Amino acid sequence: MNTISSNNPLPTARITILDEMRGIALFAIFLCNLLSFTEAHIGDKGTFSYFLYQLIHSLFGDSSRPLFSFMFGVSMLLIYDAAVKKGVRPYMLLLRRMLILLVFGAVHLFGIWAGDILFMYALDGLMLLLFVRIKPVWLMIIGSLLFVIMSSVMNEYGSSLFSYAWYMPDYWIMQGVGLLPQPDLVYTNEYIFSSLTEWGLAIQHLPFFLFGMVAYRKQIFTRIPLYPRRFWILGSILLLVGLLGKIGSNFEIIQAGSSIFYIGSSFFNFAVTVGAIFIIILLGSRQGRIATKLSYFAPVGRMAFSNYLMQSLVFVSIFTASGKTIFASLGWIGSINYTYVVLMAIVFFIIQMIVSHYWLKLFNYGPFEWLWRIGTNLQIPPFRKIKKS
Repeated sequence: MNTISSNNPLPTARITILDEMRGIALFAIFLCNLLSFTEAHIGDKGTFSYFLYQLIHSLFGDSSRPLFSFMFGVSMLLIYDAAVKKGVRPYMLLLRRMLILLVFGAVHLFGIWAGDILFMYALDGLMLLLFVRIKPVWLMIIGSLLFVIMSSVMNEYGSSLFSYAWYMPDYWIMQGVGLLPQPDLVYTNEYIFSSLTEWGLAIQHLPFFLFGMVAYRKQIFTRIPLYPRRFWILGSILLLVGLLGKIGSNFEIIQAGSSIFYIGSSFFNFAVTVGAIFIIILLGSRQGRIATKLSYFAPVGRMAFSNYLMQSLVFVSIFTASGKTIFASLGWIGSINYTYVVLMAIVFFIIQMIVSHYWLKLFNYGPFEWLWRIGTNLQIPPFRKIKKS
């Protein structure tokens, strides 16, 4: 992962920032998944639990997944350039990597927890193979067009303002299914139907992956720290506008029928994502207490694959409301107050941060990262670190 093409240099310090972003995004996604994991009681309006849920959703909801998608796009090109530099066939390497992720995602989606994102990310990764050699300007144009189209798809007002069906990815997929001799067999089969639905979600999220590829090719991780004042202002404005828009919508400060909030909801969400990217890069590039605090997220982000799977494995095993196959019969905690669930999640994530820190002192990779790397490179890398004498 740290081998970078000389055409797109990314210093080691920037690699650390990537891991920090990945760790922060993982924490935010974890918090957003809690309700699905636990079916906790949110409470009525005016209660602290209701306020806490709305606050978390305003801060992280629909902004953390785009951040993780952005980082995934960066990683795709990091690996592609590293493979080219080594003289390895990059397309075959990335194809193996995505197919392995698809298998892990399928097991997670159909055998452990219905809220999986790995399957969708693998589908996006397969689509990204078509874009790895495209110039940044075209990546930006394609990504922007898709973002505008998908923004109108992913909100209620847009779907009624425009023709909901024809530009919806799921619609075209289901249209194709309708042409089959026995389409009902697809609709009633959980595995096939869920897989097709995941394709639709993957297309909706594709712009964020493309923006990550643009960011890598344009070397924003090295350029942003060169203009701190400019990007502090821009990042702060994006965060402020995005958060105000999300808070206004989530707390119903703005009337539910207000068209600007329905049409602009995706823009508010992504404004928070982009603003956070700028701020994290700037903070991570400086020396001081905040940069030190951010560095705590690097180990957990470096092991994001393993930590993500552990979050779902542990929580579907503890709570009775989620889990599939053998995990459906596990759990001893029913629906409890949402505030307690958040506290449990924060404690669990802190434990993951500590374990990841000490794990990486002994091992080169997380356990699932190691397996993923074996399948990707068709080689067995050293798992345990060799102690220097």
